[in-house]
Amino acid sequence: MKSSPTAVNATGRRLVSLVVTFCLALFMWHHTPACASEQVVSVPLENGGSIAYLLTQKDGSQPAWVLVMFPGGDGAMELAQAGDGTISMRLKNNFLVRARSLLTDDHFATALVDAPSDQPGGYSDSFRASSRHAQDVVRLAADLRTRFPTARLVLVGTSRGTISSAYLGRALPDTWDAVIHTSTLSSPARGQALPLVGFNYGEIHARQLFVHHVDDGCFLCSFSAAKSIADNGHDLIAVRGGSARGNPCEAMGHHGFYGQDEAVVAALKAWISGADWPKEVD
Repeated sequence: MKSSPTAVNATGRRLVSLVVTFCLALFMWHHTPACASEQVVSVPLENGGSIAYLLTQKDGSQPAWVLVMFPGGDGAMELAQAGDGTISMRLKNNFLVRARSLLTDDHFATALVDAPSDQPGGYSDSFRASSRHAQDVVRLAADLRTRFPTARLVLVGTSRGTISSAYLGRALPDTWDAVIHTSTLSSPARGQALPLVGFNYGEIHARQLFVHHVDDGCFLCSFSAAKSIADNGHDLIAVRGGSARGNPCEAMGHHGFYGQDEAVVAALKAWISGADWPKEVD
């Protein structure tokens, strides 16, 4: 007995609906922290301004680790949250911004730090190296400790954010359990990342990890220079593979571990938690 055209059309519509639902679910799984909530938190500063961070936490979790993360570039994320909870931000392609959904689980939460309200142009290199920057982050860390009193704080910077991870790591020794520098500005040039010229990473008391792609094409961030720094008693994860396109100093290249997010994040979490961690990711 042949099916009627109406029945066939109905079956086809159901199949299309199922495919669309599956695709949407897959998209959301890749782009939204699973069972996680996000909120923009504003912390008042001594000068009357404020500094915001994006808190990403799995619902109902009591994380053992909170990663305080500084994206690269000018660091001006322009975080905003609408009344319906929708969050808007800049720097969406940055490695740490992308990685927050992979980092968040029962044991890990993340706090992506924006530029302070009185720095509308974002972070300059000199500001990242200043005592004022450290004072701001003291207040931010205190806010996180009220929310997660038993959690340990891990400082993470990527690209230009490694100026922050270097200077804050040294200036606030009692704040961090660990410091991670990814795609470190290890080869400063005139007028660019000058605060890191001659920086002594040995003055950071917390354990340190350097994560760097062996084929990082950014002229400020050679793998050999990062390895030379790490060889002075610090840990190193060498990343290979992935894909690269566009500006070699931007997030869609090897500089941003593009195409290797999951593997790099898994290695970071293993190192932080004290589990066996890979020296190489490929």
